[in-house]
Amino acid sequence: MTHAPNGGSLIPTGSGVIDAEHGAILDLLSAMTAGGPFGLAELTALRHEVAEHFATETAEMAVLAADRRERHEQAHRSYLANIDTLIATAERGNPLTGDDANRLMLWFIVHSNTADTELVEASRRAGDEPPVISMDDWLDSLDEADRDALRS
Repeated sequence: MTHAPNGGSLIPTGSGVIDAEHGAILDLLSAMTAGGPFGLAELTALRHEVAEHFATETAEMAVLAADRRERHEQAHRSYLANIDTLIATAERGNPLTGDDANRLMLWFIVHSNTADTELVEASRRAGDEPPVISMDDWLDSLDEADRDALRS
């Protein structure tokens, strides 16, 4: 489990790619919430990492029902809009607060531990091949009455 300095943690999703991307984003957010630099450069780096990560997830979302996929994608758009608002604030020279960083961290942890974990599980289930039984095995599994019914 990946831990954030403020006590938050990420549950591994089971996807190496998604978990690695989560780790990179968590590192950026952890620095911001730990009192490290928090300004335009950090927000721009965060936005880049988050946008790349959301693109990775979008490729996986084909397995979700359309309404669930739309809710997940809307959550992504909303988070990026929040980051964009903070970038605009920083560009105007207005101060950013620890609360701003904490809100970004909280959303990311909750989303990753819920929606992203669900996405990976749905993707894994969709990738499972259904069990296939050979015709001979199927015929052998029938009782004599069923085999006789097939012959008639």
